[in-house]
Amino acid sequence: MGIRERRTRFTRGILAGLGAAVLLVAGTVTTVKAAPAAAEAAAFTVYMAPAGAGGSDASDGLSSDKAVATLPRVQQVLQQQKPTTDVEVRIKQGTYIAPPFHEWRFYVPGHKVSFMPIDYVPGQGVPAGGLPVFKNAKCGTAYCAGFWLQPRLPRDTGDPLYGGGDSNLDFRYLQVEYYSAGGVSVYGDSERDVTDENYNPPLQVRGSKGLNHNTFFGMQFRNLGSKWSGGSTFGYGGIVLTNSSNNRVENSHFINIENAAPYQGNIHGLYITHFSSNNQVVRNKFSYVSGYVVKSRNMSNYNSIEYNDITRAGRASYYRGEFCDTQCAIDNKISRQCASYHDRFFNNTIHSGYSGGQISTWSLSPEGLTNAGGTPCAIPAGEQRVLTGGNSSYSGTR
Repeated sequence: MGIRERRTRFTRGILAGLGAAVLLVAGTVTTVKAAPAAAEAAAFTVYMAPAGAGGSDASDGLSSDKAVATLPRVQQVLQQQKPTTDVEVRIKQGTYIAPPFHEWRFYVPGHKVSFMPIDYVPGQGVPAGGLPVFKNAKCGTAYCAGFWLQPRLPRDTGDPLYGGGDSNLDFRYLQVEYYSAGGVSVYGDSERDVTDENYNPPLQVRGSKGLNHNTFFGMQFRNLGSKWSGGSTFGYGGIVLTNSSNNRVENSHFINIENAAPYQGNIHGLYITHFSSNNQVVRNKFSYVSGYVVKSRNMSNYNSIEYNDITRAGRASYYRGEFCDTQCAIDNKISRQCASYHDRFFNNTIHSGYSGGQISTWSLSPEGLTNAGGTPCAIPAGEQRVLTGGNSSYSGTR
């Protein structure tokens, strides 16, 4: 950059700060009033209300007096309207009897799709009306099998997110309960090939760029897993992230996340798996989680679990790192995986494990802080699978 160009940019910067633009005409300086900045486009809003409080899927959801009653109908409205701005799904308080929905595929590139109470005001905490409740439906004598919500990759090959990217889903102050598999499962490898046959046994690889940059704030995940749902299917986690990175889970509660015997260890507060990295799990409460507080698997790196409150949660340890090495892949007839590394478990307040006593802070399977899993798996020099510190432990039960 030349001196003249630098001076021109410097002058423009000063005048821009004064709300003016400059024209250099025949050696004179003429000031032209700058045009006002364009106002940020308003969010496109879809309204929900329980069926007993005026919600109906025969409505269009475009005003509060024409609220829809289900998330499948919300998605249908969005697919028809095709908004290009942020989206807000404003949800009236009450109880929604909602069967598991594993077909959420609507995203707006570069914008959020938010799910929040109708009276939620950013920055003002819990809404005055409380949390809308999504409760699973019954299928016979047990609750229906599945997650409350499973976002997946779009099916349309022309969709900007067909190959993955930033899904930007934003969940705030909702309560989710009685789902057998768990709360939300972000599935960034849905309907994609995740097997590299050049290795024997085959190596699991990413099927897409993932479904990334999602937020969970002030959520309540309660009474999830087969202990609460009944039936023969067991659960995996309050939140399950599969090829889903750069998410933030904050100020949320994971209460009674439990499977019935013999599958108590299969469900976790969060299950961060298969190429899910740089996730932040901060300032949450975990209570009565029959598996691990957080379990990480297969190249899910640089995840931070910090400043959480943990009571009666965790089996052999609070944090668990796992992957399926060559022998595991042969024995279980699945693809081989690699270790995760640089997961952080710091500054958590720990009262007790699931059984009521203290347990190990962390555990790994297979063991070895620098065990990557063999070529082509690798852990960078100086790194290890998990780092811990600053956790406050209390003796006795609670």
